[in-house]
Amino acid sequence: MKLLHLITFFLCTYASAYAQQDFIKVAHNEVLGTLTFIATASNQPGSAPSYQKYIKNAIGNDTDFTLLTERFSAIDVETSIHREHYPEKRHPFTSTMDLLWIASANSTSIDDFATRTIGYLPPNEHTELVAIMHKVLPYYRKHVWATTTTQRAQLEQSIQNYVPQIETLFNKVNVFLGSNWSKTTPFNIMLYPIPLKSGGTTAIPKGNNLICSYLSEREKEGEDIIGIAIHEMNHILFDAQPLELQQDIDTWFTTSSNPYAALAYDFFDEGLATAVGNGWAHEQLNGTLDPGEWYSFEYINGYGKKLYPLVKTYMETNKTIDKAFIEKAIVLFGEAFPKATTDLDILMNNLNIFSQTEDETLIDVYFAGVRERFRMHSAYFSSPIDSEESFTRLRENNRTKLIVIDKDQDHIVAVLQKQFPTLPKNIHPNTSFVTSFYDTKTQSTIVIANCLKQEDYAPLMDQLKAEKYITYGKILRLK
Repeated sequence: MKLLHLITFFLCTYASAYAQQDFIKVAHNEVLGTLTFIATASNQPGSAPSYQKYIKNAIGNDTDFTLLTERFSAIDVETSIHREHYPEKRHPFTSTMDLLWIASANSTSIDDFATRTIGYLPPNEHTELVAIMHKVLPYYRKHVWATTTTQRAQLEQSIQNYVPQIETLFNKVNVFLGSNWSKTTPFNIMLYPIPLKSGGTTAIPKGNNLICSYLSEREKEGEDIIGIAIHEMNHILFDAQPLELQQDIDTWFTTSSNPYAALAYDFFDEGLATAVGNGWAHEQLNGTLDPGEWYSFEYINGYGKKLYPLVKTYMETNKTIDKAFIEKAIVLFGEAFPKATTDLDILMNNLNIFSQTEDETLIDVYFAGVRERFRMHSAYFSSPIDSEESFTRLRENNRTKLIVIDKDQDHIVAVLQKQFPTLPKNIHPNTSFVTSFYDTKTQSTIVIANCLKQEDYAPLMDQLKAEKYITYGKILRLK
């Protein structure tokens, strides 16, 4: 039995918000920078492609550095801690890498980092990580830290000018989300530079830290980071909600009879952060709403704009998110996207993937086949299909299932017929195809990809992508 997780990682912190001196800190950290440098060079999830390209161009031919990336990649930093009793839709997992990010952001040196991270990894891997960090530090200093001294100081000062306003907004959002953030827990905007004028950047919330990359050679980066900070701050406070409130919100969504409830729940975190950060907070800071797009993905952009008036009403009256808010949020999603329930890019957003294989390389292929064609937010993988653990995942409500039948076709089809009485009767396991049906018991879309050969998977996914909207019962065969 193999159960793998591909998730969007967030670390929850509990607490209550009051103003305090240096409550919001804006800083660079050489240890954090070193960790992001080697993680990016090793192509870790969430790395900015522009930073990868910069590192490759700067030191790509250095065999010693290449060996360091290989050694780093060999360390298992994706092992997850599951926080019991928290709703699955709230992604109650914390990875080892999450904890390493947080420790690095608070470390004064690599030796301090080594002390803070004892127990995060097996002793031999911990020793290896610290050794790698010491060897990577000179590369980071030479190619990033030393070349961005002036820009780092200027950016910190630029953002520091907004700190009083950010703190006021933080306290307002804290009340709205009912997060009870503690005055003893600071909110840190931790920065690391990418020595480029153009390219992509990343912003990831980790505990009480917003870890934000920026282009050191680009003007007005400070203004952009303020907007990013408020957006990501909402994620941090949303994840910091007390267990009871998280459970209430989960219940309000999952017990709703509205057909758009599950999808509204899937997009609620990001849509709410957009409404708060890119809508309400932007208006508070600039005196007017941003007339442009608030997010690059149409569903999040549209949902955020739909939620904005509701968010503004709650903010202005100092109300905390409640059942009435969630019920209205579900209705608003349906109004904004009436065809969303059959949109494949949405259906594949939160996914359970199943197959018979336990080959790590092939499993990666299945993940990539979805991720490269659809906007996949989170996914779980289970194998073999005919195991009790997989049956448990198959019975999950409101979550699309992709079943890749890569061997034992006749047996697996018979197994699925027992699990799903509504399985289409016109499928023939002796040909490669992809089809789908709706399971009313779990209120879920089931997609079946029957692959007689490994190379059939990609073209079948291409045909599924070309459909845009799903047609239940339609069989797509290899052209």
